[in-house]
Amino acid sequence: MLAVALVLGMGLPGAELMLRWREAALRASDRPDPGMIQYDPQWGWRLTPGWTGAHHHRDFALRYRINERGFRYDPAQPKQRRGRVVAVVGDSFAFGLGVNDEETFTSLLNRRGSNTFLNLSVPGYSTDQEALLIEAALPEYRPDDLWLMVYVGNDLLDNQFARPLQFHAAKPRFERGPAGLVLQNVPAPSATPALREPPPDLETAVLGEEAVRADWGVRLARRWALARLLRSQFARRTDYRARLEAHLRPATELFADLLARIRESTRRAGIELRVFVLAGRSFVEEPGSLSAQYQQFFAESVLQACRAQAVPAYHVATELAAEFQRRGERLYHPHDGHLNRRGHEVVCRTVAEVLATAHAAVSTP
Repeated sequence: MLAVALVLGMGLPGAELMLRWREAALRASDRPDPGMIQYDPQWGWRLTPGWTGAHHHRDFALRYRINERGFRYDPAQPKQRRGRVVAVVGDSFAFGLGVNDEETFTSLLNRRGSNTFLNLSVPGYSTDQEALLIEAALPEYRPDDLWLMVYVGNDLLDNQFARPLQFHAAKPRFERGPAGLVLQNVPAPSATPALREPPPDLETAVLGEEAVRADWGVRLARRWALARLLRSQFARRTDYRARLEAHLRPATELFADLLARIRESTRRAGIELRVFVLAGRSFVEEPGSLSAQYQQFFAESVLQACRAQAVPAYHVATELAAEFQRRGERLYHPHDGHLNRRGHEVVCRTVAEVLATAHAAVSTP
């Protein structure tokens, strides 16, 4: 109803200007202190060891601390190995962008006191970078378990590109070849000229250029802020399943190959691998939207790949959605889109139950 009120109260030109001003103000409100991310030729970028800084946004004001090894500092992490040591690898959702050090789900798990959780997640990483990080980190950290946190909002999409959809930096990527995966774009370029050719926008990456050109709603929403608002509130929900099946199959096949590579790394090291599926705010709060549909498609594809490779996998995002339906409480920041403190609490509870059930099953004669 906000769109109707804007048009009636301000007219089309006024409403458009107002919405553009709001979008610009929101972008300007995102002010992280510089220096947390540094260039890395092998992984594209990494966290700066020993860095401490603030992150101000319309949704929050908080601080991050990076430990001396270059990963998220956790005040609850035990000094000595305790119980099973679980390495958690993912992107900004697992890192805990948008919450303080002690509010991440890994820190909450450490406060439970029975096992040791290591947060080895890096904002912006996709599965290909995570595979490389895992291969380097396993000999150093020697965990008992590895938890791969797959964020279906962009991980499978970004695996296809030498530059992520929402991160202005080059990254390594794998291509599927007759003999298996072939690593490309290493060392990752650091110079700006190498980044001038951007990846496609999200709609094109999800649906394909031809489908986007034929969709007037998408084309208008690209150009006009008012069209974006109207489309989000009043557009008829379209079933994109067939289009997603046709266009995103290469992304799912590439993920399956990357999962096999990670599985082999953990198998050789004698480490138990588990996969957890995380999704974005629209999956939970806007079911039926294009964003929710492609995330569900990717989630099903990830779970299918895990079943085919006998890797235990869990759809954590369904529990987030169920919690939102039960309580109506926001689990994501409304504008930033990352999990808020309450969202991390739900993830902590869900994965703790998974871990307890799995270990109980193993110990049962």
